Amino acid sequence: MYLTSELKRKLLQFLGLILVSIVVTYYLPAPVISLFFLALLVVYFRSDAEPFWLAYFLVISDGFFGFFEGPVALVGILPGLPAIEAPQLYIMIALYKAIRKKTDFQVFFHVILKVMLVYLLFLVVQGYVLGISLSLNIQFRLVKIILPLALFYIVPRLFDREEHYMTFLKYLFPVAAVAFLAQLFSIVMGESPTKFFGVAGEDEGIFHIDEQSVYRGFYNAKIVLFTYFGALFALAVKSKHFKPALLYGVVAVDFLSVFLSATRGWMIGITLTLLLFILYVARIQIAQTARVMIILVILGGILYSFPIVRLQVNNSVERMMTLEALAEGDVTAGGTLKRLDERSPKVIGKWKRSVLTGWGFSDEFFDYKDPHVGNQTILMHSGILGAILMALFFFYFNATLFLKSISLPYDNIYKKALLVFVIFFLGWFIIHSTSSQYFSYYQSPGGAMVQAFFFSLGALAYREATKSALPA
Repeated sequence: MYLTSELKRKLLQFLGLILVSIVVTYYLPAPVISLFFLALLVVYFRSDAEPFWLAYFLVISDGFFGFFEGPVALVGILPGLPAIEAPQLYIMIALYKAIRKKTDFQVFFHVILKVMLVYLLFLVVQGYVLGISLSLNIQFRLVKIILPLALFYIVPRLFDREEHYMTFLKYLFPVAAVAFLAQLFSIVMGESPTKFFGVAGEDEGIFHIDEQSVYRGFYNAKIVLFTYFGALFALAVKSKHFKPALLYGVVAVDFLSVFLSATRGWMIGITLTLLLFILYVARIQIAQTARVMIILVILGGILYSFPIVRLQVNNSVERMMTLEALAEGDVTAGGTLKRLDERSPKVIGKWKRSVLTGWGFSDEFFDYKDPHVGNQTILMHSGILGAILMALFFFYFNATLFLKSISLPYDNIYKKALLVFVIFFLGWFIIHSTSSQYFSYYQSPGGAMVQAFFFSLGALAYREATKSALPA
C-alpha cells in the first residue's frame, strides 16, 4: 500500500474512530451510545467519503479485535421500541443517497436481480399467507434481514469507479491483520480480548487447548474472506494502489487465520482458491509463488515456535485429517460432524412439505433455518424455484466474466483479473455449502456489504474490460 500523507491521515482517522466507538459502546451508558451513533450517521449523511463509511460500518457489523461480535452498536430512537443497529440506519441513509445520485453505471446482471427482487416479495407475501407472528419484534426482525439486500442497488451507484473499491480495501487490510492478532491473542492467553478487557460475560470467552480440545475461534470471518479476495484481485489487476509485498502478506495472514481456526470447509475453500489462482492467474510464476510461500513459511515458523500455538497447529491438522473418514463413508467424520446426519435431514424434511416455493418468511422458516447447512436452508426457505433462480444468477455472473476473460488479448490486465472472481466464487461457495451459509434471500448488514461489493466490483471490472477491448 502506498501511504501518502493524506492516506495516512485517513487511516489514522479510521482506526481512531473504531477505537472511540469501542470505548463508547462498551463502557458508556445506552443513551450516550445512541447519541454517538446518531451523530456519526449525520456526519455520514453530509459526507461523500463512501469507502470510509462502508468500511467503518462493515467493521461495526463484523468486529474488531473481538469487539462488535454481534449487534451491540444500537440506537434507541423511541422509548418502547426495539433499538436499531447502527449499520441498518447506515443502509437507509445510503439508499437515499444512491437514489439521488446520477450515474451511468449499471451492473450487467440487473435484469436477473429485478426478477430475484420480485421473487423476494413473493416470499414475503407467502410468509404472511402461511403464518408469521405479527408481534413487533418479529416484524422488525423481518425488515432487518431484508433491508441489507438494498446494498445490491446501493453499492454500484455509490461505487462507480475502481478507485472507490481499492480505497475500501485500504481500510480493511489493517483490520484483517488485527483479526489475526486477536486470534493469536486468544490462543496464547486462553481468553478472548473482550474477556481480557472485562466486557465479556462471566462464562464467555475462555478457551482451553490440549490434545483433545481444539480452539475454534475465528474473528472477522467476512473481512478475512473479503480481503483474501481483494488481495488476489489487486495482484491480478496489478493495482497501482498497493505494493505487491503487502498483498502477498494479506493473502498469507488471511490463510493462516483460517488454518488456525481449524475450520475444514474454510480450509478447503481458500486453499482451492489459492491453488487455482497460482495455476490460472499467476501461471505458476516462480517469483510470485515463492513470495507467498516464503511469507507463509516465515510466519508459520515464528508461530510454531510457541508451544501453545504449535499445539493448535497440530490439532488443526488432525481435524483436517478427519475428512478421510468422511471420504470413506462416515458422514460424521469420526464423530466431529453433525451437518450431514443431524442438521441436514431436519431442514430437508421440512422442505419436502413445500417443495416448489418453500416456506417463505413464515414462522416455520424462522424455526427451521440453519446456517450450518446453507443450500438446504435455501431450499427450505425459497423452494426449488428460488434455488434455481439463485443458481441462474451465479451461473450468469461467472459465465459472463469467464467468457469475457477468454475473449480478451493476453496482454489485457483484466484477462486474469476477471478469472479471480470465478475462482474465488468457487471457493466461497464451498465455504457456504460446508461451513456457514452466505447466500440467501435475506442478509445481515455485514454479509450484504461483502456480497454487494464482490458482485458490483465484478460488474465494474466487466465494464472496464469491455472498454479496454474496444478499438481506439
